[in-house]
Amino acid sequence: MTCFNLNPLHTPYFGSPVEFFHTITDSWTIGGIGYYRHKVIIKNRSEKPITDLKLEIENLSGAIWGLSPTQNKNIYELPKWIKVIKPGSECSFVYVQGGPQAKVSVQSYH
Repeated sequence: MTCFNLNPLHTPYFGSPVEFFHTITDSWTIGGIGYYRHKVIIKNRSEKPITDLKLEIENLSGAIWGLSPTQNKNIYELPKWIKVIKPGSECSFVYVQGGPQAKVSVQSYH
């Protein structure tokens, strides 16, 4: 995937072992409405593995790939095949929507 945004938004969460790197990887216009493909890299910056990571995603108005919804509103988890994020490792998800980016934060982890 090619990144077109040269200034990614880096969002550290102090007190959390996770950092988010948010970039816009594509954009297009349909019927006068602009749409953006957002890629969010989740990086484990701690020295311990992370399991059961749950993210809260607010202001999401489009489709999302790479995360699974939970029974709780706006709460997503990693797919079942990603059981752990090892120290220094990362994974990512993508969403498409018009307008500003969604707000991503850590809801819980082990």
